[in-house]
Amino acid sequence: MKKQGGFTLLEMLAALLLMALCSTVLLVAFGQSARSLLQVTHSDRLSHAALSVMDQEASGPLANGVRQGELDGIAWQLRIAQQPGRLGQPHLFRLDLTVSEGPRSAQFSTLKLRGASL
Repeated sequence: MKKQGGFTLLEMLAALLLMALCSTVLLVAFGQSARSLLQVTHSDRLSHAALSVMDQEASGPLANGVRQGELDGIAWQLRIAQQPGRLGQPHLFRLDLTVSEGPRSAQFSTLKLRGASL
């Protein structure tokens, strides 16, 4: 009898098993990268909202207290506290902003300098 070339059933099963294993690893990696991309998108949305609120609220006069509001479905709370300083010197304010959307929240802080009142 003539020997035929080709793969045996066992070799085909081993190749299919290897292919299934590699496919599973790739699908898991794609799933994790999609979740990471979604988290980055939410984080960017909160960061952009924080920048907008800081620009809007800190452009005018600053006074000790708490301000809050909502911007495009993102709730925010801004705490403003004047830092101790010398009389006649410019006033230094600390601004602490908390932004939240659903279960996600982020906190931002900055300092703003304002000229002394005459």
